[in-house]
Amino acid sequence: MQKLEKIIQQFTLRLAQIGQLALVLVMLVIVANILMRAWWVPLKGSYELVEILGAILLSLGVAHCAAHRGHVAVSFLVDKMAPRKRAVIDMITTLFFAVIMSYVTWGMIEYAGKMYNRGYATTSLNIPLFPVYYLVSFGLILLFVVIVMQLLQAILAIFKGGEYQ
Repeated sequence: MQKLEKIIQQFTLRLAQIGQLALVLVMLVIVANILMRAWWVPLKGSYELVEILGAILLSLGVAHCAAHRGHVAVSFLVDKMAPRKRAVIDMITTLFFAVIMSYVTWGMIEYAGKMYNRGYATTSLNIPLFPVYYLVSFGLILLFVVIVMQLLQAILAIFKGGEYQ
């Protein structure tokens, strides 16, 4: 289990680094747009580029955040419980989240297919939108894998006992 967890964390780290590159590109687009407005010639399609790069940033970074449990969690009551009880509560909430994310992921894959079939593209730069939606779907699939891994960790902690985060 630890080997699988390490592989997933390394994979999500590499994708999060690509997301960080997208963040740098967002900053460069915004700065270029500001500088070009000084000459009354705004950067064409800057709004579209920022939207696309933002989607890349979020979709590739969310699984890494979840893998390191970097999300906000209100757990001041749960932290005082015994490890096995914490694992039970974590299993229930993680299972609930896994079900929701499976529906969201499936819906995003279907939506990406619709965007492909309809041939939607951005207005100014005519960039096809379906690859962005497929990339977001991929990020959600990876998030789902991380959630399932955490669910398995909680289940193992319930039945094996021992220390649980």
